[in-house]
Amino acid sequence: MSSFLSKKKDSKSFDDALSTAPESTQKNKRYAINLLNRFVTESYSGRSILDVTDELRLLKTQDSQTYEDALYGMLQDWIVWNERNGLGNFTIRVAFSNIRKYLFHLGIKTNEQDIKEYLRFGKRTKENRHPLSQMEYRQILDGLSRHPIIQALFLALGSSGMRVGEAISLKKKDLDLTGKRIKVNIPANTKTRTGRTTYLSLETEKILRPHLESLGPDDVVFSTKKNKSISMSVRTMLARLVDKLELVDRYQSNNIRKITTHSFRAYFFTKAARMHGENYAHKIIGHGGYLMQYDRMTEDEKLELYLKLEPELTVYEQTKNELEISKLRDKVEEIDDLKQEVQKLREAQAKSDKKILETMKENNLLSF
Repeated sequence: MSSFLSKKKDSKSFDDALSTAPESTQKNKRYAINLLNRFVTESYSGRSILDVTDELRLLKTQDSQTYEDALYGMLQDWIVWNERNGLGNFTIRVAFSNIRKYLFHLGIKTNEQDIKEYLRFGKRTKENRHPLSQMEYRQILDGLSRHPIIQALFLALGSSGMRVGEAISLKKKDLDLTGKRIKVNIPANTKTRTGRTTYLSLETEKILRPHLESLGPDDVVFSTKKNKSISMSVRTMLARLVDKLELVDRYQSNNIRKITTHSFRAYFFTKAARMHGENYAHKIIGHGGYLMQYDRMTEDEKLELYLKLEPELTVYEQTKNELEISKLRDKVEEIDDLKQEVQKLREAQAKSDKKILETMKENNLLSF
């Protein structure tokens, strides 16, 4: 009875810890735990992982060497089992990292040096990441024409560098609509621990602004119903759409689709890094550990850099042309302003010269 209660407590404590993690992290960890549970059920006559960890803890008190042989033997069998089931080496390594944390919660610790000595993973295969092309981006947006809010979401991802989880958590009060471009104030979350700012393109704004007019400050921005997030449907909708569009390529190493919600964030990063450097790109998409030049900029300087980058982020040529026309208009206005300033200076100089002449005349300093 006490053994059962301890199992239940261990499992519950892990669930409690996991519940505070970002949704994507929870998904990855639960996937890894599911793999481990399936392996144990198939390999150990229907027993559960809690049964196995109880036996391992008991074995550790009796013979440490036998315990290590049993533990790492089980983990090596798990690796081979996954390989036989068609999982790629990268997927197995990521899942292994997650089950180590799960086993730790169950009282089973693993050591980095022991892992190197005891375990053999398949060789890592490196594949070039697929760059989302402007044509593919356009096809996806056109395929979402009946869903303007989802369409705006994918435009926002590619024009701001936000994570999909950050975007779908935004509330109207997180947007500043008063500037040349909508500024996004991304709140701190459990992944980044710090907030940051980015911007939405004019292309995104055209679709999104009418929707924003109907929202209150605390309403979720990207939602089809009031305050109801669309997070559960976004990835599924994209997967179905790329299948329909026959954009179905997958990576050989892990069988993951080449076009996912992350592709749009990568689209932004690539464009930003090419124009303003990797430091700027890393900081604006929320990667920590990089130099702080971007953070030290004023808001006007950040916006100026974004406006220079924006034409490269556009999906439709029409929008790009509109931006170029807008830039030309701005230059014309600048020239007009300069002309007015020159005229004012000339008038001020003429007044000054006239005053000097009058003063000299009054003092009989002029000879005629």
